[in-house]
Parts: sequence; structure tokens; C-alpha cells
Amino acid sequence: MAMTTAIDRILGAAVERGDVPGVIARATDGRDTIYEGAFGVRELGNPDKVDTETVFQIASVSKPIAATIAAVEVTAGRVHWNDKIVQHLPGFALKDPYVTANCTIGDLYAHRSGLPGEAGDDLEDLGFERAAIIERLRLLSLDEFRTSYHYANFGITAGAEAVAHAAGMAWEDLAQKVLYEPLGMTATSSRYKDFLARENKATLHSLENGRFEARYKRDPDQQSPAGGVSSNVTDLAAWLKLILANGRYN
Repeated sequence: MAMTTAIDRILGAAVERGDVPGVIARATDGRDTIYEGAFGVRELGNPDKVDTETVFQIASVSKPIAATIAAVEVTAGRVHWNDKIVQHLPGFALKDPYVTANCTIGDLYAHRSGLPGEAGDDLEDLGFERAAIIERLRLLSLDEFRTSYHYANFGITAGAEAVAHAAGMAWEDLAQKVLYEPLGMTATSSRYKDFLARENKATLHSLENGRFEARYKRDPDQQSPAGGVSSNVTDLAAWLKLILANGRYN
């Protein structure tokens, strides 16, 4: 009870101060929910409150979810972390032929391919499709292979695409089949159109001159494995329980 009261006070105060428009929190011990609380609104200027069913665009939390999906495929033996990307994406290339030939799924998931951090992001902003962006990664200068680290959205996306090709389906369908459906994550999707179709969804806000404003919309489909998942706290708690149980569910 003391913990619940303390968390309520902390989160409620953060919303009152304007630190965040709305926040939902859930804590689990791996089996049971031991705390749950919701504060604030889905969109500033709109009275609709956030609740446990509110769907958010969860941005880069998509990356550990993408890693979980890959791990399911690795466990099933359909792909391996040390598989060369070119085994599954024959047209894949980076600027250095040696890196092209030896870069693995694990290298891309671990951000150690040498790709610069912003690789592909500008092309996404210009409206290029995912396949076209990945194809153009070959034009970028690389840092040292496996001894450098650059957090790259389209590095993760290329690694995830290799996993999906090995499974013989689109990434979004693979995510649904091997993770969202088995865990009962019915509010979770890797497609932006599914987020838009939700009635109970949170709006993205931007901090402008010290105040949050609902100003932007974000379609992250081109880098879906790295930043395109939408979900709610109930579904994410189910995923968290899977992680805490070392990959076992029910």
C-alpha cells in the first residue's frame, strides 16, 4: 500500500507539473500485477483521460520487441544470430565488400555494423519506402566493423527484415504470428494504420518553449521494427512477463 501511494503521488505530481500530458504505469513481479495507475489525458486540450486500454506509439521500445521476435525465430531454429544478412537478403550491401559479406543479423541488432547512427533516417523523412532505404545503405561510409557502436534505426530494420525473409513473411505478419497473438497482445500492432484505427489512443506531443503541444503525427512504418509498434500497458505487461520468465509463457 505504501508503494502504491508513493507511485501515485510521483506520477500524479508529474502530470500536474506538466512534465508529461498523460502516463500509465504497471508493475509486475513476473506473474501478478502489483501496481497499476493512470494519470492525465490522451491529448492536451481534450478531456479524454488515459486508461489501461489507451494505445501509445511506443517508438524505440519497438527495438527490444523486435529482438524478442528474432529470438523466437532463433529458438525455433529458423534463423540464427550469426547468419549472414546476405543469406536472407541477397541484394543487401554496405559500402565495404568485406562487411557486406560478413555482417550478421546479430551485428545489425547490436548496432556494430559500422553504419552511422542517422543511416536512412533522412530518406524516410523524404518518403522513401523501406526496401529503397535499405538498398541505399550501401552508399554510406562506415565506421569500424564490430569495434564501433552507432544506434541506427535502419540497421535494426535491415536485421529484422532478414529475420522476416527467413520466415517467409512480412515483418508485420511475423510479429503478429509469433509474439502478439501467442501472448494475447490484442491491442498491439506493427502497422501505423492499426494505430490510427484505435479510438482510445494517445496523441504525440512535442515540448515547445517549455510546454507540451499536440503538434505532430508520426507514420513510422518504414522503420517498423525499430520504431513502429503501438501498444497499451496491458499488452506490454504480458511481454514483460515473458522477458522476466526467460522466454517462457504459460
